[in-house]
Amino acid sequence: MLLDRHRINKWAKWVALALVIVFGIGFLALGVGSGTGINFSSLWGRSDSAATAASGPEEAIKAFEATLATDPTNADALLGIANAYKTLGASAQEAYYLEQLAPLEAGGLEIYMRLGRLYMSDEVADYSGAVKALRSATSLDSNNAQAYLQLGIAERSAGNITNAMLAWARYLALEPDGEMADTVRSAIEQLKATNTTTGDATTTP
Repeated sequence: MLLDRHRINKWAKWVALALVIVFGIGFLALGVGSGTGINFSSLWGRSDSAATAASGPEEAIKAFEATLATDPTNADALLGIANAYKTLGASAQEAYYLEQLAPLEAGGLEIYMRLGRLYMSDEVADYSGAVKALRSATSLDSNNAQAYLQLGIAERSAGNITNAMLAWARYLALEPDGEMADTVRSAIEQLKATNTTTGDATTTP
């Protein structure tokens, strides 16, 4: 497994806390299509690559680039260079290499989840990209409640109110007594009220 499960669990709790804050402010105040304002950028991804620690991110990037020049699908190099760019705060480059890693067998669910978080960060704010990544995550694991929880955030941030409600409904079906269940139910009711008066840009998941 390329990513530490412990970090995934830690991230999930931060998402839960962020949702409490966002829902506490109220979705109506945010406006349809606006971002959540949640800065996820410091909550995910390893930056402890041996190469990065030994020589600094710039030198590590050169080394990983050399590897990828001869082996473009080298999973370790793709993850390593993405993490090196994360250390430098270069979110666009980080996302570029994660996108190449995600479809590989060594990538998968955790990488798509990380991409979703990255695209929702203030630095990138690409909510359509977040939706795409998180839909891929739910396609890989249709029983992953946290993926649907995050997908709901992405859909809401992209202005897709109906899709946000569908994603959160799936989360509730998977975790009806989950830590965020009551908060999500309240959010869905708020979104229903918003959707009846404003409409939304909806696509089918």
